[in-house]
Amino acid sequence: MKKYILYTLLSAATFTTTASLVSCDEDKFLEEKPLDFMGGDNSYATAADFDAAVNGLYNLVRQEFYCGSYGIMNSYLLRTDLAIQADPPMSNLAEILNPTADLPKWHWENLYKLVAQANTVLTRVQNSSMTDDLKRLYEAKGKLFRAMAYRTLCYYYGGVPLVLEEVSAPKTDYTRASKEETLAQAIEDAKYAAENLPDISAVKDGEISAPAAQVLLAELYLAAGNNQAAADAASKVIANPALALMKERFGSRAAEEGDVYWDLFRRENQNRASGNTEGIWVVQIEPNVTGGAGNTGNAFWVNGDFWQERWFGIQTGLFRFVSKDGTQLSPFLWPIGDYTGGRGIGNYYNTQHYFLTIWGGKDSYDYKNDIRNSKYNYPRSYKFNNPDFVAKYGDLFGDEIDIMNLNLPEGWDMLTGEDKPGITSAPNALPNRYMGAYQTKCTSPYNHPEAQYANKSTWTLTGSAGKTYQDQYLFRLPEAYLLRAEAYVKLGQKDKAAQDINVIRRRAHASDATANQMDMDYILDERLREYGIEEQRQLTLSRTGKMTERVKKYNPYYSAAHSADGKDYDDHYSLFPIPQSFIEANTDAKIEQNPGY
Repeated sequence: MKKYILYTLLSAATFTTTASLVSCDEDKFLEEKPLDFMGGDNSYATAADFDAAVNGLYNLVRQEFYCGSYGIMNSYLLRTDLAIQADPPMSNLAEILNPTADLPKWHWENLYKLVAQANTVLTRVQNSSMTDDLKRLYEAKGKLFRAMAYRTLCYYYGGVPLVLEEVSAPKTDYTRASKEETLAQAIEDAKYAAENLPDISAVKDGEISAPAAQVLLAELYLAAGNNQAAADAASKVIANPALALMKERFGSRAAEEGDVYWDLFRRENQNRASGNTEGIWVVQIEPNVTGGAGNTGNAFWVNGDFWQERWFGIQTGLFRFVSKDGTQLSPFLWPIGDYTGGRGIGNYYNTQHYFLTIWGGKDSYDYKNDIRNSKYNYPRSYKFNNPDFVAKYGDLFGDEIDIMNLNLPEGWDMLTGEDKPGITSAPNALPNRYMGAYQTKCTSPYNHPEAQYANKSTWTLTGSAGKTYQDQYLFRLPEAYLLRAEAYVKLGQKDKAAQDINVIRRRAHASDATANQMDMDYILDERLREYGIEEQRQLTLSRTGKMTERVKKYNPYYSAAHSADGKDYDDHYSLFPIPQSFIEANTDAKIEQNPGY
């Protein structure tokens, strides 16, 4: 039975049926030949057939990076320098990262589904009835998705088994390739895709293109230590005339208060049809479209929905002012689709490093002028939205709270939430999950889908809110500048690195960086400023070898004083364990477990 479990794990994404393994001439009359229905032998013939298979690959990418099972999308921001998990169970890494735990098993299986479906496309394409040009196109598509899978597997697990053909029979003798071999395979696939996919101006919104492959290739070259090749690949993206950073207001809400960075993350603004020339690979999320990952109905936990608003929006409804005599006042209603975070519950709130340090402190030029830190994109003050509170106590408290310049009436303090566990040392310590800064890119202030409003006149949301409905950037043009800057630092060309960083910073109205500042930590901080919760941060820290250092330095959640297991962060957690179920099913070869597990 274990043999068949393994076979299923590595080929679950294929849409095929396998042919009989044994046949002879006298048995040919028993062979099934589908003539009037689709079967494994006739399902991959035309471009339409392969489009259907590639659509399955897009869905698997969306499931992996955005819309997976409950809590899975958060794993890309766990164990990082960006966010603190408000509830202790996720700090018990011995519990959530062990060979029998769900989280590493989920990623392993989903990524190998991506490999399996890509391999089906690659194996079947050569025997299709398509032209040679179309065969090359679909081969390039399959290889880009396979490169994404092996890149992510490598960063998460190290060297992994390389499966390069469609699996059509049970196999129980997999062996682990080295990390270097795994990266080399991903590079080979991404290089082919970059050379054979069409330019971004020739594809539909949401489709992969040559620039998407070039971004991935630049990142993979960096991971492999080929820094000049990384710079060259990134340069092709930067030089593409169809791509440019957005520097002027645009899109669906350009007439409202905001800035161009805010525009980038409003609903309907991510694709080229909106005038956006910055998005390179945009994952499509369509409300109330079958397979669109955006249910707006009353059903709450719908597999495939993107729950970023819920996890990263603050939960202001549990914030209260409290007097010395115990009187409590609630200035905020919840959930409200304004700038107070929608139906957020603040399960993740920002580390002090991301909250303040990387912006230079609240009196610095960049804190005040960098639009990525503006009141539209990273608010730290909130208008009271409880009309009863404002009517009765507005003269005492004013109409908002500014957490960077608190001015409470004499005798009043704050009670920031219920008595729940976490690392906040005192109930009025800020920031925390009920009162802090958050990135509005996780939500849609005053612009949720209509079905999400219980009362639109007050912007009150329904109980099923908490999801994020705008399309998501898997790759955005600043990535090419940041990757090239990283390559230049490693090549000793810090002046060129600063020039690339300043292209991004000048769009943000931030001060120029200098060549002397250019090192890996500065680039990682700039990635926080530019991306924040948009980035799969764990992958970046793993790729650059900075996971343990940055977690220990900036995230107290994983220190012995606060972690659920009472231990400091250990370096072996920088890789996931190989799932025990896979090791046990692979009965005819030994799979070595990652160290420390």
